[in-house]
Amino acid sequence: MGRSSPAPSRAEATPPADPAPEGGGGRVVQAAGRFRELVAGRPWRRRRRAILATAAATALILLAALSAAIFLPALQLQQVAVSGLGYVEEDEVLAAVEPYRGDSVLLLGISDIAADVTAVPGVRDAEVDRSWPDGVRVSVTEAEPVGVLTRPDGSTAVVDAQGQELPEAAADGADLVPLTVDPGAADPEGAAVAMSEVLASMPADLRGSVQTVTASSRSDVRFALALEDGGARTVVWGDAADAELKAEVVQALLAEPGSEIDVSSPMAPVTR
Repeated sequence: MGRSSPAPSRAEATPPADPAPEGGGGRVVQAAGRFRELVAGRPWRRRRRAILATAAATALILLAALSAAIFLPALQLQQVAVSGLGYVEEDEVLAAVEPYRGDSVLLLGISDIAADVTAVPGVRDAEVDRSWPDGVRVSVTEAEPVGVLTRPDGSTAVVDAQGQELPEAAADGADLVPLTVDPGAADPEGAAVAMSEVLASMPADLRGSVQTVTASSRSDVRFALALEDGGARTVVWGDAADAELKAEVVQALLAEPGSEIDVSSPMAPVTR
C-alpha cells in the first residue's frame, strides 16, 4: 500500500490576510457593493415617480382643456327661454338676464341670475337652469295681486300680499279689493302693507265678501263686509295677526245686532 499524500500545512491552508493599510490601523472592509445598494433606486420608487409624473401631466391637460372650453364661443350664453309669464313682460325678464349674455355657460352664476329676475316687478320667484350648450331656461312665478291701493295723494297701484306694487297689467281680469290709506295717516306705507297682509291672510270665503279696506296704521285695518241680505257690516280687524281666529269670531257675531264688529282683540270681541 502506497503512502498517502501529506496534508497541507496550516500555513498553506490559511488564505492570506488582507494587507493592512499603511501606518497601521483597522481592517479594510470591501463596501462597494453595499454603497451601490444604498444609492441604487428601488423599483417601487421609480414606479411612484412615474405615476406622479403621469398624474401631473393629466391634470395639466385637463386644466388646459377647461380653460379653452371657458372661452369657447359655442359655450357662451346666447339663448334665453322664459316660461310662466302672465302679466309680466318677457322683455323685462330678458333685460335682467342681458348682463350675463356672452358669459360662459360653464361659469354662469345661476343664483345671481335668479335673484336679478326676482327683482323684476311682479316676479315672486324664479328658477334658472343651464340649457346646453349656449342657453338658460328661466321659469317665473308671478306675484298674486290682491287689491288696488289708493294712496293719500290720490295715486293708485296694484299690490300683492306684501304690499309690493305690481305692473298695471296684473289687474286685468282680476277681482281686486279697493284699499285706501286714510288721509293724514302717520304711517301710510305701513298702513298699505297691513291692508295687503290682512287680505292675504284671511280665509277665502271671508275675503270674497270684503268690499273695501281702509287703514291709518299697521294696527288699524278696517273693512266693509257684504252680507247675504244685501246689507253691510264694518269690521275692525286690527293688525294681520290671528287671522283664522278673527274670521271665526266675525262669522259667529254676524247674527248679533249692530253695524260694527271689533275683533282687533279676538278674545274680547265687541259689537256696536
